[in-house]
Amino acid sequence: MKINTLLHKIVLQAFVMAGVVSFLFASRALAGIVDSGKLTEAEYWILNNNAGDQVVLEEDGIEDFNKKICEAKLDVTDMKALPDGIPVREILPWITNTWAMGGTVYRNGKELTEAEKAEIRENLNLEALPGERESAAVRYGVTVRHTMVRNLPLADGLFDEPEDVFYDNVQDSVLEPGEPVAVLHESKDKKYYYVRMYNLFGWIARNDIALCTAEEWMRYADPKDFLVVTGREFYTRVNGEDVYHLMGGKLLLLQERKNRWQVLLPYKDEKTGMLKEKQTWLAKDEALHRGYLPYTSDQVIRQAFKFYGSVYGWGGAMQSVDCSSLVGSVYRTMGLNLPRNTSKLVKVPGEVTDFTGLGHEERLAAFENLKPGSPVSLAGHIMIYLGMEEGKPYVIHSSSSYYKDGRKIYVRRVLVSDLELNRSTGKSFLDSVINVICYR
Repeated sequence: MKINTLLHKIVLQAFVMAGVVSFLFASRALAGIVDSGKLTEAEYWILNNNAGDQVVLEEDGIEDFNKKICEAKLDVTDMKALPDGIPVREILPWITNTWAMGGTVYRNGKELTEAEKAEIRENLNLEALPGERESAAVRYGVTVRHTMVRNLPLADGLFDEPEDVFYDNVQDSVLEPGEPVAVLHESKDKKYYYVRMYNLFGWIARNDIALCTAEEWMRYADPKDFLVVTGREFYTRVNGEDVYHLMGGKLLLLQERKNRWQVLLPYKDEKTGMLKEKQTWLAKDEALHRGYLPYTSDQVIRQAFKFYGSVYGWGGAMQSVDCSSLVGSVYRTMGLNLPRNTSKLVKVPGEVTDFTGLGHEERLAAFENLKPGSPVSLAGHIMIYLGMEEGKPYVIHSSSSYYKDGRKIYVRRVLVSDLELNRSTGKSFLDSVINVICYR
């Protein structure tokens, strides 16, 4: 009995010491990225987030917030209030912006020739648009799969370096299955539709959109009952295809039973190009939630960590997220519709803490009073604030790279870090923060 007790104490002491070592390693976290330990776990930050379970905005507040976003001219629109036509003058700045093939760029490892650039411009089919003082008529469409949003009607990527495969200039964003889009135009080769979506204009492969009536479209633009994908991802099966859904997507809900949901899944009639729908039952799954999640600080953190370790997906490529789509996907699960790009996200209305003109120590002090879950904006990058640890602010973000000793270090994943990482300017992330916004 005494021997067993002694062994028990020795083993217990060993575990305690191991925990202390782990604690010290995790807390100190080497300046920069945290690769293991408690700081890489959502529950640690949630446990240390005072009042993190308090609702930030109720349903009415979220509706008002989305209205403010639309009124702020940040490229976000209320799809259910879309007019029958969109002025061509609103479309032209987007459709004529061919920056993706400016200068020297490479396709499939070979330099894109001027003749090839001319072919791509020709495929924009600009002469088929109405006059600049007129409006492009809206045709109604619904996405039938996880689809890429392109800034040119082109499947191939265009890259600044011949060996690059990660940073495709043509890739802008993604849309999930069942998203309502306004079809405004089509490419000359008829392989792409030019569409208005809730936070962007862009080209989408024609095969990924089913045309439909205004009445059918409104079911997706203003669903009365729906499931939200709250897991990192989810799959459905429709018309012989495994359909991928990323966090933030919706499924139209028909009815609920004890252990299952009946949903309506869209697909495309390949002969007519029109919308068809399939009713199917899904087993209840923790990756789905009926309606939006409550908007709380804890919920933002919990959702963000579901992407932890995921590959960095430029423009939402590789079925993953970049910095802005991480923020967008997380907040969409709570019903907030955000701009696509960091240049607009920094201007979102809310409870704004402006870091302009603050010194290093003032910046550290400011983070002490910020709500975890709030997006932190730098020029060209956005992160989600987690909280303070040993006097340092920590964030979770989808990071492409940082700089060390003047060298660019690629990481290309969703990670946790402090703000001591450096930018190309030589300044730390902390000293580069523009603002932190609690969306209200």
